[in-house]
Amino acid sequence: MLDGRAFVKAQIDHGAQPVGARALLRGAGGAGGAIAIALLEAGVRGLILHDPDTARVDTLIELVSGVGHGGVVAGPADPTDCDLVCNATPLGMEDGDPLPVAPELLTRSMFVGDVIAGHGVTPFLQAAQMAGCHTANGGHMVEAAQDVMADFLLHNGDNRS
Repeated sequence: MLDGRAFVKAQIDHGAQPVGARALLRGAGGAGGAIAIALLEAGVRGLILHDPDTARVDTLIELVSGVGHGGVVAGPADPTDCDLVCNATPLGMEDGDPLPVAPELLTRSMFVGDVIAGHGVTPFLQAAQMAGCHTANGGHMVEAAQDVMADFLLHNGDNRS
């Protein structure tokens, strides 16, 4: 599963700087779990997880407790004081979906990423861009996944046992 590595690579490729960052991750399902691990491995100093399913958040916090050097906590979908704001939910796939984060809380100093692919610039990313944020979308994540796979095949394939 490349969701985590591809998401973080897409963010970095488009200007995000995870090292030392404070991040809000909305969504603690399969993709969210992979992204949480990748963000911590990339050096975020603090990760706030939000999902309506609090048991899923608690399980993910337990799972990632030893990954990287950043702290992980459950919290609200409030990006205040965050450097990275990440959507790992399906919100934005259907017309009329609520935004994963209130747009009035976004500031131009935040980098905003969205996992939704095949929908172009989602309403969430449109709101982020209107707030002056740099963004990366799900299409960028798909491109990054292709790069990660190619790198594995071209550079690591001969290391298989």
